[in-house]
Amino acid sequence: MNDQLRRIIDAVSGDDALWSDFNALCDCGGRRAGTESETKSLDLAQQRLAAIGRQVRSEPVAYAGWRLHHASLLLEDGTSLSCNPLLGSQSTAAAGVTGEIWDVGRGAPEDFERHAGDIRGCFVLVRHEYPFSPQHVHRRRKLGYAMERGAAGFIIANPNPASGPVSGSSGRGGQAGIPAVGTDFEAAERLSHLSGTRARVCLNVQAEDYTADTRVLTLDLPGSGPGWVVLSAHLDGHDLAESAMDNATGVAAAFAIARAMAPQMATAERGLRVSLFSAEEWALAGSKQYLASLPAHERDAIALNVNLDTVAGDDRLTALTTDFERLDAWMRRVSEEAKLGVGTYLPTMSNSDHYNFAQHGIPALRLVAGFDNPASNIRYILTRGDTRDKVREADLVAAARTAAMLVWRALIASEAELAALR
Repeated sequence: MNDQLRRIIDAVSGDDALWSDFNALCDCGGRRAGTESETKSLDLAQQRLAAIGRQVRSEPVAYAGWRLHHASLLLEDGTSLSCNPLLGSQSTAAAGVTGEIWDVGRGAPEDFERHAGDIRGCFVLVRHEYPFSPQHVHRRRKLGYAMERGAAGFIIANPNPASGPVSGSSGRGGQAGIPAVGTDFEAAERLSHLSGTRARVCLNVQAEDYTADTRVLTLDLPGSGPGWVVLSAHLDGHDLAESAMDNATGVAAAFAIARAMAPQMATAERGLRVSLFSAEEWALAGSKQYLASLPAHERDAIALNVNLDTVAGDDRLTALTTDFERLDAWMRRVSEEAKLGVGTYLPTMSNSDHYNFAQHGIPALRLVAGFDNPASNIRYILTRGDTRDKVREADLVAAARTAAMLVWRALIASEAELAALR
């Protein structure tokens, strides 16, 4: 470890603000885009970035917003079940929609194929699953399968007892869709017993679409040469809890890394750009719009994106390398040389803002904790359990140190080394 990197790691390790920033973000609440909670977190983040460097920009980004007015899920006898509409859910008629329940279990492609003849006109019931594993089938894929087969509505259930409903995005983005809600384990048990019995339930979602605006915050810390490594994280979350793991951890770590690196940047081969997005939970809308609006030469100047999303809640980190084979090999080599202990997963997972960088041909990875470890605290994200007590300070500090080592390695790499990752 050279002297500069040692100073950076010592600065991250001794940064008391890392933990206080994490708690301050949690204090803002769930930070759902379009709410006062999100605005508080954006203001907080802008203040933190401005304290690190002068080149801070706040750029408006429009996305397909959505406001919920009412939602309910009722059995025929009027019993109310847990009902948490997915972000952007299609509204129903004012009186709601009545239909039969069809339980397709986990909701994998083979489950939908097996029940293909039963789904049309019914409410499809599926299960939420641990989001970071090779076997994971994303919620929006399940919703897409339901829509393709003519379902009247979509219900995704928390598979864990006494844990409340799940949240997430429908990904509709103001386009055509079907009513889509999350529910809890206990409601799913009742609904499952009704599957195929012709018993009917009533789903009512009243919401409105509108054009919303949020902000992308960027801090530029120039290096000695051209080009940028982008360190990104998303500020927004869901309002069931504090969105502590997902993603106060990543934002707080990004602040600490930027503070530690600012005094060292004069000797880096390229600059560090810290980009904080919102509306990530809305099918990655914030980073998608931002990157699409960048002039081509500005996108071309980005050598690598390191995205921090849910980096504590477990003591093991994995880099999701988005089908960039040479990036995956580079990441494994850097991890081994620096003894980082970071695993890699090559197939694309479109579960955070790194995906939008990759869509523009920019080598991009997501650092995430708890990959393929469903017993970790990461299992609580997207539920009321995503609270600060699920994060150990030692894990957050360790994640920030690891990310700092990786980012610095990219900042001092030769142009040829990083160009070879594309």
